[in-house]
Amino acid sequence: MVFQGQGSNMKKGLLAVALLVCCFTEAVGAATKLNVSASAAVVMDQQTGQVLWTKNPDWKRPMASLTKIMTAILVLEHSDLDQPVVISQEAARTPGSSMYLRAGTTYRVRDLLYGLMLLSGNDAAVALAEHIGGSMDGFMAFMNKQAGLLGASNTNFTNPHGLPDEEHYSTAHDLALLARYALSIPKFATLVASNQAEIPDPVKAAHCPIYNKNRLLWEFEGADGVKTGYTLAAGRCLVASATRHGRQVIVVLLDAPRLWEDATALLTYGLEEYENIMVAQRGQALGSIGVVGGLASAVSIISAQDIWITVPRSQREAIELDYTVCSEITAPVEQWAPVGILCVKYNDQLLAETPMLTGEGVLARNWLGLLVSFSRRLQSLLISH
Repeated sequence: MVFQGQGSNMKKGLLAVALLVCCFTEAVGAATKLNVSASAAVVMDQQTGQVLWTKNPDWKRPMASLTKIMTAILVLEHSDLDQPVVISQEAARTPGSSMYLRAGTTYRVRDLLYGLMLLSGNDAAVALAEHIGGSMDGFMAFMNKQAGLLGASNTNFTNPHGLPDEEHYSTAHDLALLARYALSIPKFATLVASNQAEIPDPVKAAHCPIYNKNRLLWEFEGADGVKTGYTLAAGRCLVASATRHGRQVIVVLLDAPRLWEDATALLTYGLEEYENIMVAQRGQALGSIGVVGGLASAVSIISAQDIWITVPRSQREAIELDYTVCSEITAPVEQWAPVGILCVKYNDQLLAETPMLTGEGVLARNWLGLLVSFSRRLQSLLISH
């Protein structure tokens, strides 16, 4: 990928980086020792989105109640948590895991969300879908559109809860993408990290405690989400997350007979075998390029954004910042104009990339440019005095 600048000539090279990062060979060796029972699995770093380990990541499979991650995303993005929801007959009659909602009763969105994600209530899923989408069909359109926007191209939703349907499927990789996005929503992160909650029972006029089905919250240090799932077709499924030492890792397991053992092994692997390193900071000067016909003969080039990468801890050696940038540009030059692309690589593997921008503007060397430059200097002098 190359950003064309105002000059036609481009040059490539390597920026020297005084940074030591980890080699991937030993981490791969450690991964081969993992004995995972799941039919499909993914380990992903939450901050960088880098995939750290996979097993059949693109295999389309039933996802059971992991569906409810997307349901919760849409509810949080399109509804006030204190809005009332009247429970319909269709919602109350939904089979499978349940909050035992009664038709005609009223709950807040907030309470239904806790029932959705902690109790895995299928009735809560339908009630929320009707509330947000106006109808089941409307909500399904929302779900599939959002999945496409998040890059989950191998996912299709036909219901908001995950009960079996041949056209309702996803992949381990797609579910990791959805979970990563969901965890970036603070209210979602708080919701799925909750061990328990109390929700009102409008029939008994009392509050009832409910408990999260995700036992990792009690058993794994740093566990903070996300969702369990099970049907005969899907098998035992889980999206898990945990945070240690400032890093959060996501694990997706589909059809995992040894669900909790798999989750513990993969979370430990992702958290202990890798670390996150910043290799470039937004606005950091990375060099300069020549300017033709300007009041300045050169302009600095800067990184457009922070660049973080996830690397194994096992063996350290230098990472390369590979760039393609204009050899020179012609004035006038606007500040933050794109003039190239910066790629972070290890052994020719692309880890991250960002545009390279001009750090400041340069006026053309003509009467207008000189006049503007004089005016700016005069204004600066007046302000300083």
